[in-house]
Amino acid sequence: MNSEYFSQAPATLVLIGVTVAISLLGWSRPSWWRYMALEPHHMWTNHQYHPVVTSGFLHGDGMHLLFNMLTMFFFGMPLEVTIGSQNLLLVYFISLIVGNLYPYFKYRQQIDYVAIGASGAVSGVLFSYILFYPLSTIYVFMYIPMPAVLYALLFVGYSIYAMRNRNDNVGHEAHLAGAGAGIVATLVLVPQVIEVIANHF
Repeated sequence: MNSEYFSQAPATLVLIGVTVAISLLGWSRPSWWRYMALEPHHMWTNHQYHPVVTSGFLHGDGMHLLFNMLTMFFFGMPLEVTIGSQNLLLVYFISLIVGNLYPYFKYRQQIDYVAIGASGAVSGVLFSYILFYPLSTIYVFMYIPMPAVLYALLFVGYSIYAMRNRNDNVGHEAHLAGAGAGIVATLVLVPQVIEVIANHF
């Protein structure tokens, strides 16, 4: 990647920079969490809806932040070069909002549910990328190669399984809803992607 390539993806770099900065600051400012985190019951009873956006800029720990930002870097940048900065931002924020609305409505009666992170938005960007590059190679856990389209199928299957079993502390609802929103947003914003997909198969 040269400097010219980086200059073609300013929105991705800004999103990463802002998210990292707010996450780092948030770790030393507990008051930010109550204001920014996605707490469906608190939001429902107090009619406060900004966390569907603000929660995407907080992360629980360094690994959570690193994984999301690396994914955004490696897939957001080529996607932005392909569809432009404006469309990249639209895909990102539509996926973030839809990804958070799903757990908001699902858990609004559950008083102890709290969620943070950009995973819904990043999932939307990743799946938008896969629409354009379905046969590209994705490295699962950094070293297991597989075609992007196969990764997408496994991602959806595992997310549905994990949602039904609830045996971890991961927001699979946000991942799945964000991925779906990213696909729909891309099809609406860049309908030419349908022809791109057809040419790959």
